[in-house]
Amino acid sequence: MGALASLTAACFLEEFGAKAERFHGFPLRDADAMHCVMSALYPVFHTVITLGLVMGAFAFMGQRLLQIASMVNMGRHEAVRTDHKGARWRMVLSIVFGHKKTLEDKTSGLTHMAFIYGFCVLGAGHSEIVVEGLTMFLRTFGEKPLTWDRLPLLSPEHPLIWIYWLSQDFAAFLVLSAVVIALVRRIAFAPPRLQPRSADAERILYFILTLYVTFYFFQGAHHLREHHYEYHYSQWKPFTSMMSMWMAQLPRGAVDAMYWIFWWGHVLTFLGFGAYIPTSKHMHLIFAGPNTWFFNKAVYGWRQPDVVAAERKLPPKQRARPMGLPPAIDFETAEKYGIDRIDELPWKTLLDGFACTECGRCNNVCPAHLTHKPLKPKKVLHDIKISLLKKNGPSLYQLRDTWGRKQESTKEADLAWTPPVALINKDEIKHDDKSKVSPDGSYLEVDGQIHVDEAWACTTCAACVEACPVLIDSVPGTLIGLRQSLVMMESDFPAELTAAFKGLERQGNPWGVGPDKREEWAEGLEVPTFSSVGGERVVDYLFFVGCAGATDDNAKKTQRALVKVLKAAKVDFAILGAEEKCCGDPARRLGNEAVFNQLAQENIGIFGQYKFKKIFTACPHCLTSIQNEYAEHGGDFEVLHHSQLIAQLLKDKRIPVDAAKALGSDVTYHDPCYLGRYCRETEAPREVLFSIGGKSKLKEMERNKGASFCCGGGGGRIFLEEHIGERVNVERTKQAMATGAKTIATGCPFCKSMLVDGTKALDAEEKIAVRDIAELLAERLPGG
Repeated sequence: MGALASLTAACFLEEFGAKAERFHGFPLRDADAMHCVMSALYPVFHTVITLGLVMGAFAFMGQRLLQIASMVNMGRHEAVRTDHKGARWRMVLSIVFGHKKTLEDKTSGLTHMAFIYGFCVLGAGHSEIVVEGLTMFLRTFGEKPLTWDRLPLLSPEHPLIWIYWLSQDFAAFLVLSAVVIALVRRIAFAPPRLQPRSADAERILYFILTLYVTFYFFQGAHHLREHHYEYHYSQWKPFTSMMSMWMAQLPRGAVDAMYWIFWWGHVLTFLGFGAYIPTSKHMHLIFAGPNTWFFNKAVYGWRQPDVVAAERKLPPKQRARPMGLPPAIDFETAEKYGIDRIDELPWKTLLDGFACTECGRCNNVCPAHLTHKPLKPKKVLHDIKISLLKKNGPSLYQLRDTWGRKQESTKEADLAWTPPVALINKDEIKHDDKSKVSPDGSYLEVDGQIHVDEAWACTTCAACVEACPVLIDSVPGTLIGLRQSLVMMESDFPAELTAAFKGLERQGNPWGVGPDKREEWAEGLEVPTFSSVGGERVVDYLFFVGCAGATDDNAKKTQRALVKVLKAAKVDFAILGAEEKCCGDPARRLGNEAVFNQLAQENIGIFGQYKFKKIFTACPHCLTSIQNEYAEHGGDFEVLHHSQLIAQLLKDKRIPVDAAKALGSDVTYHDPCYLGRYCRETEAPREVLFSIGGKSKLKEMERNKGASFCCGGGGGRIFLEEHIGERVNVERTKQAMATGAKTIATGCPFCKSMLVDGTKALDAEEKIAVRDIAELLAERLPGG
């Protein structure tokens, strides 16, 4: 270093000495010599400082990301998520780069597209600035630092460089405009899902704002210096030229000073931004892509038809685990059931927390949150992340290797590890205490934990799954996993569920109705049972009636109407009658997985005793369980919702409809969550309504089809009282009444029951009726 300094000093002394003698007529003084030495060494110091900053920022970022990846790897490993690579890459292109889900909110979607594509383009410019800083030492030897226009075969006059300059100038302006819009939106016009204001989110926006304000200042100064401090308009740098026009009024020294001040400001902001990302919510910039690539085939496979087709060809037990479920339990080997610690969550669920953009779309559609209950899906993800990063993960991570895997050397300590902070919070919270409960109903002091009230508030409607722009599907499953731990390990559940659990265990029915009464709903209809048909004849359809259809008075009307329609179409079907058991959905969603397993295996065994081609049911919960969830027990059945069967029969002109009895008043259709989201069926029920004159009479609610609002009965909530906030079914009934329709049509016995109760709560029974689509069709049969 000393030799380099001497050589540099000599070179500069010779050059500057000659200039000084020619200009002033006398040799350099000692102070001038020292100034020249420092001027010669500055480029070297510049390079060293830049190198240190770059290495420090990237080392911190790399170490932080490695730690996060290792902690995520501490979660449970089970499902294969590396097959169908082509479909996975297509999903990343569509969701991450195409912003397919994000663009559903146009303002937010376009802003984020400006950010992501602006940064992609500007990455070349940021790299150039860093390379320029790292090669600044070349000035000591009379050379310019490396920039892209000095690469081999390129020059400032090359068209590629012109395009590059133009792309940087426009991309910086685009991002700067987007960040101003985003800041104004968050500060002055924030939608409910972005409230309360997030300091972290705004800090990121200020980072970006600073990044591109400094960009234009130092680029404007650089542009002036390149043109001898005279204003020069460049068509390849239009916005930079505008900045330089203003700066041309300044003294040269001020321009030089601004160039270096803002150059360093830009580099420091850029590197600081990179180092800050792994500590902020903007980790989603890094993890959203991988999270999307590892999507659950059973949840989002419908977006990639080849995946669905391939899954159907697999043996039932090898298919992907369905939507809204926690990890499977092997009751023969498991020592504990459910989830009550962070490492029992699947690794993909842990990854979800880091991929979360905190956009609030999930909160914006969650029926529990919107009726002022403590549950906020975004907060569930946040609490899992905090538990992993701060509360529990660090102490467990100390027992694992660099990649978060268990080690033989710490095996006993790992087995003995207990979470420093419980994942489930059971504190009793008074809901009228404003110091502990926010206006939206969430609990202010519960951080890094999930409260039992949150776990029991979920209706498992999966609206959060549908809304998420980065394919996070784990919230319903996580909450069911917590319920499993509470129910099966601690027998800790709301008192109202005692009767439902006993009924399921003893009678195979959550209402506790005995098997001998399972056929009473069909009295006088001459509905055949499989036991009367015999085990040899192949019946076209097994009609799975379901518990609600066999016991609930509202649902019985639907079943009787459906039978009339089927008989009018001369459909060959039979029921199981007293042999039918509950499909198990209420038990599973309420956390009683052992009872679900028992019921599923018993039903599959009964199905195997008879011969039939397909199954149909009027209950979307039965449909979801038998079609999607019995596979893990070896059951492989083609199941139809009654709306799908009726729609096909209408298409085949097998159902006579009296045109004179068409709908006379407006009707609105409520999409059941387990039909529209879990089974992706929204059109068949509408086709049935259209067949009876509903095309001109249908008044859609604002929240419909895949974005439908829950009735409040899913997730076993139909057996629970709502002690917190407003009633979900009342809110949905209000939404239906707002359409002005005189009839609410639906295709689910739970939905029908909840909406009927909603009309009663609003004293609106005389204003609006609640009917199943089968009832509306049956009334329009000849002689109906």
